[in-house]
Amino acid sequence: MGGATAKIIKKKMAAAGKDPGPLHLIADLPGRMGAEAAASFTEFYDEKCQLAETEPAYFANLNEVLADYAGKSGIYHFRYNIDKDFIVVLDLETAMRAAGWSLGGSKELPDPLPESVSAIDRRLAKKLAVRSAELIFSNADKAGVARGGVELMASGDDPRRFDFTDDKQRVVCATYSVKTLDEEVLGTIRIIAPERVTVAMRDYYEKAVPLAEEKWKRDLMKLAAMSSVALRADLTEEDITLGMLMDLAPGQVIDLSTATID
Repeated sequence: MGGATAKIIKKKMAAAGKDPGPLHLIADLPGRMGAEAAASFTEFYDEKCQLAETEPAYFANLNEVLADYAGKSGIYHFRYNIDKDFIVVLDLETAMRAAGWSLGGSKELPDPLPESVSAIDRRLAKKLAVRSAELIFSNADKAGVARGGVELMASGDDPRRFDFTDDKQRVVCATYSVKTLDEEVLGTIRIIAPERVTVAMRDYYEKAVPLAEEKWKRDLMKLAAMSSVALRADLTEEDITLGMLMDLAPGQVIDLSTATID
């Protein structure tokens, strides 16, 4: 991340009254995880999706973050095996669109749009939330965050149900907006994770991925060296007449001049 980019992000966070935190940990977090977020929408809607505009990731207090979505969004609390918790938030329109798709294969929003996501709609949209969590944090296993899959602990809209932090632990918030290739916006997904998770993800992308690429290159060179190839060599060349060529018969021996052999 260049210095100019860091300064721009820092100014935006300061203008929004948010603690920018150590920028080298979070500034490019949306870019790192965004492809996985779009992939979850691609699988869910069976249509190629891409990232739209994303907000800079930032550090915050969990309760303060969730208070913005209380009573109107689908909040999903996930956990790796023991204590690696994180939250996926689908805003009202995203959850309603996903619920309609799960129920009847329609991406149209209900009219009028309800003020909050009901328990039934959360269950219908759960597939999108679960797949998003699985893809975005699938690299956590390789990064050493935890071993195992993602478990859905709870869903709802009451922030008091989802507090997995202590007074000293901050969380990192990352937001992704996803659209189709035809520019149809399908929704927004927010990921709220403890700082230790984002540190591990950073280490994965900055260390594990380059090492894996180097190993792949070495393995490919070894494989190429062991591959069999066809070898063809020309012993000599000699000019003959067309008549001589037409008179050649199977088994006939042609005497080559030793002077023409290199």
